[in-house]
Amino acid sequence: MPVTSQTFTADLTPPKLSHSIMELGRVFLEMGSSALLGPLFKTLPEGDGHSIMTIPGFMGADGSTSLLRRFLKNRGYKAIPWGLGQNASVAQGEQGLDKFLAERAQTEKLISQRIEQEFEETGRKLTLIGWSLGGLYAVALAHQYPQWIRQVITLGTPYGDPRGTALYAVMGRMYDNGDAVDEASLARWVAHTYRGGDLRVPILVLYSESDGIVGAGIAKCAADPRYVTNMAVMASHVGFPFNPLVFAVIANHLVPPEQRWSLCSSPRIRPFVHVN
Repeated sequence: MPVTSQTFTADLTPPKLSHSIMELGRVFLEMGSSALLGPLFKTLPEGDGHSIMTIPGFMGADGSTSLLRRFLKNRGYKAIPWGLGQNASVAQGEQGLDKFLAERAQTEKLISQRIEQEFEETGRKLTLIGWSLGGLYAVALAHQYPQWIRQVITLGTPYGDPRGTALYAVMGRMYDNGDAVDEASLARWVAHTYRGGDLRVPILVLYSESDGIVGAGIAKCAADPRYVTNMAVMASHVGFPFNPLVFAVIANHLVPPEQRWSLCSSPRIRPFVHVN
């Protein structure tokens, strides 16, 4: 079944204003919690050394995912940055959303070249961890290059109609001269993530009901449900790559099922994790 702008977008309600206002304060708490819980991270499942590429969100660069990579390296993985600088578009004004989509496709091509190079050097498939917009790149690449990618994890990624984000009005001014984006453009934006063939790569989607940037109504992946797990966690949007609970869930998911903690059965963790 083709994915359209109506898939998983029945609720286009943007995040609560209170959640958006609290984003900055919450991220500092998440960063501090990760530092305090460092010793406990050593009890999480150990990795097998395969390469994991982190892809930053919109306007982010490799520095924004450095703490996550450090955590992954400490768990025994080869954590590598995307290495493409700031995740930003140069499309402006009258060029519109379709120009932004063209740049998005070009960015995905550049990422794919780095993935192929890493695969050839190591002989092993990579895991991709994409934050926000970076998650859209990662899932699109999983559809196109399953021969190089073993799994994808996305953090606070806006899969659906961008009208369900707190940044929609700003993005509209940047890319469409302040005018409303037409429905056809929105449909192309959503469908772009799922193009390139049938999904054959597992995807773990981490989203938050209290995300101050991406509304929960557009935060679930609409790809083949046989490969997709949508999981709600307690995190701010900016805090995803700093959040200790997110780190624990990622470490748990990266190992084979028989090596995983039973996170959702733990009475201490159950209130903070929900699998759809």
